[in-house]
Amino acid sequence: MWNATLDRRENEVMRALLTLSAGRARFLAAPGEVIALAKGVDEAALERTLASLAQDGYVDYVCTARKGEPTYVVELRPKGRSFARTAHTDRRRVVLKLLLAAACGLASALIGLVLKLLFS
Repeated sequence: MWNATLDRRENEVMRALLTLSAGRARFLAAPGEVIALAKGVDEAALERTLASLAQDGYVDYVCTARKGEPTYVVELRPKGRSFARTAHTDRRRVVLKLLLAAACGLASALIGLVLKLLFS
């Protein structure tokens, strides 16, 4: 699942947040949980990425302490809730473009062969 408007790290964090949300719009997430689910993201990068996602309108979050441990209170905005559907649509669009390019290449090769047979 990826979204064309987000970079790799933002896609990883959004995927992790959707997994942790379990269908809820507002939930608690420990930084360790998010880092464990998002590959290649450390704690400093997680904070920057969450701030970026908040700016883009995917999530609202507040960093708080729960029993002495840092915890994020995350609320998925409408854009964040539709992330999975948008990512699926983007993937489908890329596959269709690749299939169209392959079909056009095949048609071009067949036309070339037919023209070669006709004029030789």
